[in-house]
Amino acid sequence: MWAAPEVLILEDDPEQLATVGQAVRDAHLEPLAAPNPRRALTFLDHRDPLLAILDLDMSRIPAPERRVGAQDVLRRLHQRHVNCIPLVYSANVETIDDQARVYATHPQCLFQSKRHGLSRLIDRVSGLLSARVGDLAIRDGVVVHLPSGEAATHRVAVSLLAARRANRSLVLRDSDARAARRFGEWLSERGSSVHVRALGNRHYRLALRPGQEDRSP
Repeated sequence: MWAAPEVLILEDDPEQLATVGQAVRDAHLEPLAAPNPRRALTFLDHRDPLLAILDLDMSRIPAPERRVGAQDVLRRLHQRHVNCIPLVYSANVETIDDQARVYATHPQCLFQSKRHGLSRLIDRVSGLLSARVGDLAIRDGVVVHLPSGEAATHRVAVSLLAARRANRSLVLRDSDARAARRFGEWLSERGSSVHVRALGNRHYRLALRPGQEDRSP
């Protein structure tokens, strides 16, 4: 049974939480909407999101609840959810020093300034969630081989494509590594310009076959 990949959203502004959640649903993915860090950590106890969108400023939540912060969520992602792409959406990440403090907790963060507005964040998220590499694209939460129109629905396929757009590899457990190899076989059977490359030490990444040019946006 196919299940939509999930996106964790940590945002203490209810209106922005709802807007970003709708953008995720529009991409046919499942939002995990967390109005505070404790709720985000509870999600991470049982879920394994493809992407996490995190606001660092939790000033709207009651003071007694601030003992657990966004940095704790970033730390959990780095320690236990290494394939989740963290996108920090905050007004406090515009300088190199600001970003360095975040990198100290999670060295693979992407950043989007709140000063550029919510529409820019939604554009950034849409770019990640509708990624295209070679003749593959994420459409409606699955990976589509554009020449044939056939779809690969396993979440590992979606994760590999999103990770390539974020310039990352995936670290896969045995069962997910088998799914990645099956996806690679599926690509070969369709003559795709993309293949799954095993980098060693359980790391996998999508790559273009020799002689192919990446014309993805």
